[in-house]
Amino acid sequence: MATNPFVNNISYKPTQDLLEELSIESIKMYGLDVYYLPRKFRKKDDIFGEDALSQFKHHFKIEAFLENNTAFAGDGQIIQKFGVELKQEIVLTLSRKRFAEEAAKLDVASDRPVEIYAPFMGDLIYFPLTKALFEIKFVEPFNVFFQQGKLYTYQITCELFKYSMESIDTGNTEIDRIEDDVVSEYTTTSDGTFIIDKKSQNENTSIQNLSDNIIDFTDKDPFSQGNY
Repeated sequence: MATNPFVNNISYKPTQDLLEELSIESIKMYGLDVYYLPRKFRKKDDIFGEDALSQFKHHFKIEAFLENNTAFAGDGQIIQKFGVELKQEIVLTLSRKRFAEEAAKLDVASDRPVEIYAPFMGDLIYFPLTKALFEIKFVEPFNVFFQQGKLYTYQITCELFKYSMESIDTGNTEIDRIEDDVVSEYTTTSDGTFIIDKKSQNENTSIQNLSDNIIDFTDKDPFSQGNY
């Protein structure tokens, strides 16, 4: 038997609007403010999907609901072959409507429009509670159910950001200081190459001198002279 044709529980717009406004109000009441930083690619490697010269020049504030509000998710502190690695994750829920509104303001305010339609993997979230940057690793495309036939939120999984010489220059001193603290001993040229200052050069020279007293291949080089 078919459903009642006089009752619409799937695509009734007034009900959809009500649920959307209620979700926005809930996030505003029980969430917290975060900063969204869209990634701008300069020289993207289409094979590996990486860009060592990525820039983060824009940001906007938006409210988000923290799903794992008791502790960070992820593997925590684990020992890898390169030492101890800290993997902390947070799961955030953002309103689709509010995200579109704030992204549209960013397009108008910036000198070069940034096309942002939805949260993208690789973009950053600044989490003021811990004063740390998190990188978006996954964006849930669909919820389990479409309430009243519509989706109202994004659910994004973020992992603690691993800095790799990206340019972070948003104009927000609280965010920009993260890059300044990491690369205070480096300067970057316009083509993206790095110049090490005298302090770092002196440190490298000292390490090289110490290593020369420990390892010496000038007598018999087992890698090139065939002496085994």
